[in-house]
Amino acid sequence: MSISFSQGKLQADERKSIIQVVQKQAKAAALNAIRPVLMGCLEAEVTAKLGRAKGEPRQVSSTARPIDWQCASCGCRDAHQFTRDGHYRRNVETGWGHLEDLQVPMLECQQCQHDVLCSFSILEKYQRFWLDLDQDVLFSSGLCQSLREISQRWSAMVGGSVGLRTMNERINQIEPLLLQAHREPITDVPTVVQLDGIWLTIQSQSDKEKPDRRKRRRKERKGQRVVVLVALGFWNDGSGRREIIDWEIAKSEEHTEWEKLLNRLWERGVRPEQGLQMVVRDGSGGLGEALAFVYGSTVLEQRCLFHKLRNVADKARSELKGEEKREERKQLLEQASAIYQAESAAQARERLACWAEQWRECAPKAVATLQRDFEQTLVYYALPAVAREWIRTTSLLERTNRQLRRKFRQAVSFGSRKGAEVAIYLQVQRLHAHWTDESWWETSHALYFALWNLNP
Repeated sequence: MSISFSQGKLQADERKSIIQVVQKQAKAAALNAIRPVLMGCLEAEVTAKLGRAKGEPRQVSSTARPIDWQCASCGCRDAHQFTRDGHYRRNVETGWGHLEDLQVPMLECQQCQHDVLCSFSILEKYQRFWLDLDQDVLFSSGLCQSLREISQRWSAMVGGSVGLRTMNERINQIEPLLLQAHREPITDVPTVVQLDGIWLTIQSQSDKEKPDRRKRRRKERKGQRVVVLVALGFWNDGSGRREIIDWEIAKSEEHTEWEKLLNRLWERGVRPEQGLQMVVRDGSGGLGEALAFVYGSTVLEQRCLFHKLRNVADKARSELKGEEKREERKQLLEQASAIYQAESAAQARERLACWAEQWRECAPKAVATLQRDFEQTLVYYALPAVAREWIRTTSLLERTNRQLRRKFRQAVSFGSRKGAEVAIYLQVQRLHAHWTDESWWETSHALYFALWNLNP
């Protein structure tokens, strides 16, 4: 290592220059070490396909040795007809940097003397970036890093420009995984499902054109507000397991939109006879209609206490106005909340009657709000074996939605529905990894192999 150190204490600039030299040499050494590893793997795969080591003579046999590689001209797949034909050199961008002059083995078909199409397991044809960068972009996007931030980091690593479109294509390539997530049967059905919506913006393209900053004609884009309808499942097996079992990007929270999600859940196996016992929701009328249409009266339906008490608080603020009424409002809400701490539904009804009698004269709208559909807020007493904090409110789903909002705020708006779907899928996978104490690094890297298994 040709680095000179002074006898005295290193000054700031001197220390900086030495560290930079060390980093540069370490990167070069890493690339030099990686090259033979990759080349050795490529040679080992060729040996396995041909069934003979390098230098061994080709066996001419009437029994074919079929492999998945084939001649580009005649289509032959018989490994006995293939011979090594040197190497070609290519450059690859990796997480360690720009790798030059990687020697890739070539094969020749002896039937027609044309090249054999070799599909190596660790190196794809015509791909500029190696798989570790594909894995990194999924990891980074799941942590809510923007495309621009990932692009800047990649450009610094490989020593060249990496565009935003490249980032976007590598993230969106996992679309088959989210399509599978929407279709695959749910055999282990949750006991309780919470339902709620979260709003975001998706860009849509119109026929109008306008010039951009470089005076190029571009299609005019406009933001459209849509809602993500989310279904969060809970299992009553003592494990505390929770999982986002499905979602749907919809135009609104009307019953027709909710029916799409609920019908898909039904088709995937989320049914009462399979273990579903209760659905927890807010006061949305559209969701209530959709539940009645799809599930009828076959499952218990719990109204969210948090939304109910929040509505009561809104009415109380309008009826008990002013700072002088602050203590009264606080007392009203504390007593209303205490109703749901009762040991049984009958006791809760008694507490409501006493509370209503006390507050009806000074806050009649607040009392009427709590009394309206009160029985639907007591359904959780019918499932004493399930933790009440899971089924009394949609608070856990609200917390989950806050995690999704992190990505929505970072993106501001999504350029397409596919981009929004993929972003949601990555956040869902990250949340599942967090809830099961798994590493997001390992989970995000595994997504690449899951995608490869879908399209080997």
